[in-house]
Amino acid sequence: MKILITGGAGYIGSVITNLALQKGYKVKALDWLWFNEQIPLIHLNNPNYEFIKGDICDDNVIKSVVTDVDYVIHTAAVVGDPASKLFPELTTKINYEASVKLIRKAEEFGVKGLLFFSTCSNYGVANGLATEESELKPLSLYASSKVDTERYLMNETKKINWVIGRLSTIYGSSPRMRFDLTVNDFTLNAWKKKYLDIFLPESYRPYIHTYDIANIALTLMENFPSVKNNVFNIGFEGENYQKIQIANTVKKYIPDVKIDILKEGGDLRDYRVDFSKLHKFINVKQVFNLDKAVKEIYDMLNLGLIANPEAEVYYNTSPRKIHANASEGAISN
Repeated sequence: MKILITGGAGYIGSVITNLALQKGYKVKALDWLWFNEQIPLIHLNNPNYEFIKGDICDDNVIKSVVTDVDYVIHTAAVVGDPASKLFPELTTKINYEASVKLIRKAEEFGVKGLLFFSTCSNYGVANGLATEESELKPLSLYASSKVDTERYLMNETKKINWVIGRLSTIYGSSPRMRFDLTVNDFTLNAWKKKYLDIFLPESYRPYIHTYDIANIALTLMENFPSVKNNVFNIGFEGENYQKIQIANTVKKYIPDVKIDILKEGGDLRDYRVDFSKLHKFINVKQVFNLDKAVKEIYDMLNLGLIANPEAEVYYNTSPRKIHANASEGAISN
């Protein structure tokens, strides 16, 4: 099986690439390398790995990368509510317009199937557990751009099979590390500043580790005939957490952290998600939970594996990296 991974050097894409190569698959990775130019070096000596530095908004690039692959895992996007707010035109260009171009080319060249990474942020604020049938109430351009691409896949495609995976909020390590995600951010701030401030501490979101996402993605590919043309919430039972629960888990490893509750803030999302549909279709075991992930990030920082965790390279809102390339158009998760 040969897989194209868009955003293949990104936060999620690089982890999927690692696991796919370990499993013996042929991987073609497309990325613009806005954040870490050295990631492809990890795999360049692997004969099953091919890296293409290119712009996913370029028709010729898309044509060249879909011509000889069996499946596409589409992770490339402007990711996150803050990044989409800062760069709205780029978000629409990459998250929706380039996705539609990719889907059309995949149809044209007979790709067997496409896994599109959407987001559970599509639910916005939900009463009770959100299922795949729940109303979508996106609160940001990031989420609405994902909803638009979902609708295109479901309503406009006729020659390609697809799977839509609505991802939980991600945590954990990656070759293209990020510290602008809740669990990673809380752990870093507690470790460095001994201080956390939290808005809406009792609000819920679902969470998942980078490795578990990669494992689920490849399991879906391996079982594509039986999962095709379905929407799945991607996560595990028991992994819906309140922000205060995350903070208290961090406090377990950094006991002297001070926690303040803010009365005002910008993130109003509050939803718990049901993952039972996914686990009826595939058999995949959870490897990491919140506690293991906090310890992983804590150990990473203590060992000095990240020399400067506050550097722009670890944040999707980096103006140096994104604004300078705003006319180009291929950021990765």
